[in-house]
Amino acid sequence: MSTFRIARMLPGTLDLHGDRGNLMALERFAGLAGYTVLTDDIELDDAFDALSYDVILVSPGSAASFREVIGFFSSHKAAIREFVDSGRPLIVTGATAAVFGKEITLRDGTVLEGTGLIDVTTKERAFAYGDDLYFSASYNGEDMEIIGSQIQMTDVFVGDEVPFGKLVYGYGNNGKDRTEGVIRNNSVFTNTLGPMLILSPWLTRQVIAAAAAARGDTIDIAFDDSLERKSFETKKEFIMNKRTALTSPAERPEKF
Repeated sequence: MSTFRIARMLPGTLDLHGDRGNLMALERFAGLAGYTVLTDDIELDDAFDALSYDVILVSPGSAASFREVIGFFSSHKAAIREFVDSGRPLIVTGATAAVFGKEITLRDGTVLEGTGLIDVTTKERAFAYGDDLYFSASYNGEDMEIIGSQIQMTDVFVGDEVPFGKLVYGYGNNGKDRTEGVIRNNSVFTNTLGPMLILSPWLTRQVIAAAAAARGDTIDIAFDDSLERKSFETKKEFIMNKRTALTSPAERPEKF
């Protein structure tokens, strides 16, 4: 089958929390689909043609890098919007999702204008918040559950967008509602680390399937995820029974 192209964005600037695992998962499943996989690392000073890729992966970064990252993606805003509108997956993890929103308020009160791709505003937190993250979601027509972790440096407030998931446990977007992330077509902007696509191969399978459909391909990915399912149930049991310092009803497991 033909070449499947993945862009890993700004790894010299954005690559916190072991996010290379998400790239490895995408490469693995694209290979299982029968594609020859080609991954390009795109840095700040590189030429970038978003529409030449099947999947674009944007990894977590710190607020200190937001200005230059916003500048880069703003210069490619029209092509990235067309990429998302075409149904190809843009996968954005961690705090970097803020870059694609309308504005970011930093701890010192400075307000940065984002790329405006999604109707989201964010506010940098005084302290990072870290914990497990467990939610239900639907992607490419398949309902699923996802467990990962989050190290939340911002509070995320979603406007006229569809949340990616409904929170079961964790902080989610802002600790005040039960939403997690945003989904636009097949593009996901999520707080989930983990890395998410390693821990949730059922999601990875659908990301590749969505990318294949966007290029007009019909694929079949054979993968035995029984071990991952058993691991998921173990993590789920731990999360739902552990002692927690969470106090907001929106943050606590539904059974509490």
